[in-house]
Amino acid sequence: MPEMPEVETLARMLRTAVVGKRISEVQVSGLSLRKPISDLFAASLGGRAIREVVRRGKYLILELEPKAFWIIHLGMSGRLLYRSTAQAMVRHVHAMVRFADSTCLVYRDPRRFGLLAVYEVPHSGHIPELRALGKDPLSRGFHGRWFWPLLQKSRQDIKSFLLDQRKVAGLGNIYVCEALFLARIHPARRCRTLTCEETARLVRSIRAVLRLAIHNHGTSFSDFLDSNGRPGKNQKYLKVFQREQQRCVRCRSCIKRMRQGNRSTFYCPECQR
Repeated sequence: MPEMPEVETLARMLRTAVVGKRISEVQVSGLSLRKPISDLFAASLGGRAIREVVRRGKYLILELEPKAFWIIHLGMSGRLLYRSTAQAMVRHVHAMVRFADSTCLVYRDPRRFGLLAVYEVPHSGHIPELRALGKDPLSRGFHGRWFWPLLQKSRQDIKSFLLDQRKVAGLGNIYVCEALFLARIHPARRCRTLTCEETARLVRSIRAVLRLAIHNHGTSFSDFLDSNGRPGKNQKYLKVFQREQQRCVRCRSCIKRMRQGNRSTFYCPECQR
């Protein structure tokens, strides 16, 4: 499933590729994603220009002119591909957005858990999906002084807390496992047991693993491709995720896997006590 670094990779590429371009035609397949694509989706996009591309958590936000916001979530298998010429509507393609210069964006999602929507609101803060999100871990406000009091109020295990998009926006299973390993914190630790020092170390670790992944254009195991159709490279640099029974890069113990909330958690039993 694409997480924040993969979405940030797309956002950076799309800023170069589509900002300033005007939408000339929109085709939709008629197939539903996690909720149906509005009947007004094509008409809402048509004739508008792309003013800005930003990311919020795992959401791509394309600000349009005249004022509107095109919101994209990749779900589990979504791909947003930029093409130099118009493409045909083929299987699993849910939307094709053509620009006046004949280039196009293609949204493809075999598992159909993604989201495509347009909101004609004055500010992105009025969009329900974005309003529900927690703090972005790469934002200025994400620091230990803010984070530690929040953890002290929670009885959750730290991994489940970090995966809750209402608390921290953008983290998924891969990067939570990696950040907890880097911070030397066991994924089943209760939030309220973390000290101020451990919390500050966790904040630094989260930022470090995210920045590394963005630098490597995301992690690709099966589904994620950037807007040019190329996989990321960060899978080469993962320390624990999907490395069960392999040696820990720090202490040479065997990496273990356990189940937490219907997800696999990978950790080092020695480094993360």
